[in-house]
Amino acid sequence: MLFWVVTAILLTFTVTLVSTQFQSIIPESIDTVFQRLRPAQLGLYALFTFTRLLVAYGFGLIATAVVLWLVSIHEKIESALLPILDILQSVPVLAFFPLIIVAFANLHLPELSAQIVLFMAMTWSVMFGALGGLHQIPEDIFEAAEIYGAKGFRKFTKVILPAIFPNLVTGSLISFGAGWNVIIISEYINYGRVQIRLPGLGNLLSSSAGSDTGIFIVSLLTLILIITLVNRLVWHRLVAYSEKFKFE
Repeated sequence: MLFWVVTAILLTFTVTLVSTQFQSIIPESIDTVFQRLRPAQLGLYALFTFTRLLVAYGFGLIATAVVLWLVSIHEKIESALLPILDILQSVPVLAFFPLIIVAFANLHLPELSAQIVLFMAMTWSVMFGALGGLHQIPEDIFEAAEIYGAKGFRKFTKVILPAIFPNLVTGSLISFGAGWNVIIISEYINYGRVQIRLPGLGNLLSSSAGSDTGIFIVSLLTLILIITLVNRLVWHRLVAYSEKFKFE
């Protein structure tokens, strides 16, 4: 926790120093900032951003479950799917930008375009983590499941999902990290004549950078606070809990 506090303080001073052309390290008064950005609006924008990440993560989990189910049914399906998925996850998210904008943004579906960007950034770590966990399950576990009549969907829910839970947690942690990295470009898209401004912290950070240091610092500190709370209250606990599912 101390690390995040020190990081937030250093970032605040650094951003202030750069924005004032190295003349001051004292941030603008919080009262002055909140005259231009209401606390309720900041909280709502933070909620919008976190909700977008959760929705994209949820779709990623669904896609992972479908792929995992197909692979668990027949090994040949994995041989066909894996090269395609590997190519897709190797392509940078920005490479999909023109297609996403033409297909969704010009159709006045800005939220969908943001979800596509987040989905492409967040899904692969969960999906490949789950596939890797599937291959780590000892063969005698599957044999024991067959003996006790765990087949089909029951085998998937009672054997495979619990066994890969540690991999899912680790992949999810990395997934959210990737989501935070692209939140700005998903909420603040400026491509030719297309301009998308979605309510969220990414939008606040991008629109205030270089023009309103106070709002930029407050938005950045809010983002750091959310990331810290989620890591401490959710992911650290899930990582500790997932230790129970590991094979010794």
